[in-house]
Amino acid sequence: MPVAKYRPPEGYLTMAQAQERLGISKVTFHRLVRRAGLPTHRDPRDTRVRLLNITDVDRLMEPVPEHDERTPT
Repeated sequence: MPVAKYRPPEGYLTMAQAQERLGISKVTFHRLVRRAGLPTHRDPRDTRVRLLNITDVDRLMEPVPEHDERTPT
């Protein structure tokens, strides 16, 4: 009997899929998720899997404005 490959619910990625989508190392990915405060979710079909919302992951790819210390605040 073939083993079924896990497929996350629509609109979500597993941590590994999100890491691959961003093209960064596992350590960097976990640091980024923690720093950004992204909520993780559990799939009731397999509670070992941690999921992230695709839009949250895509937001991590957006450029972040850099603070220019020469500009008065």
